[in-house]
Amino acid sequence: MFKNWRRRRVLARQSIPDELWREALAASASLARLSPPEMERLRELALLFLHEKRFEPAVGYAIDEPMRVRIAALAALPILELGLDYYDGFAAVVVHPDEFMVRDREIVDEDGVVHTGDDVLSGESWEQGPVVLAWAEVEASGRGEGYNVVAHELAHKIDMLNGEADGAPPLH
Repeated sequence: MFKNWRRRRVLARQSIPDELWREALAASASLARLSPPEMERLRELALLFLHEKRFEPAVGYAIDEPMRVRIAALAALPILELGLDYYDGFAAVVVHPDEFMVRDREIVDEDGVVHTGDDVLSGESWEQGPVVLAWAEVEASGRGEGYNVVAHELAHKIDMLNGEADGAPPLH
């Protein structure tokens, strides 16, 4: 399969620079708790994530390489035992500097009543779209305090592989 060949080639020829990897791990205590074999898989998955996903800054914002590596490391955690194919449903990660507003969002409650309003979000995943993250919230993620906006939004992507997010993702 071409995709597997391409991934093996990327892993053989490229790597995440050690300094950037150490910075990503130092910022995320939850990642530092992994065993050496898990850490190796995490780094490989993060490298492939960096290679296969586009990072798009919000208007007027810039994304640097340490930011990309940190997001990729946190993104690799939910698929550590699943593999990168579980992220095939999207191509881009959009990064805002801080929480962002979604205007005129419609939500239908359990009684069928439609509520419209504005939402302030730290992240969002769309079934056929990108993952959207607030960098300030990424910085607060993975510190071992139970908060990880990257893993949270990417768990939604895994859940949506078989349609609407319903809490029943397709697992092997």
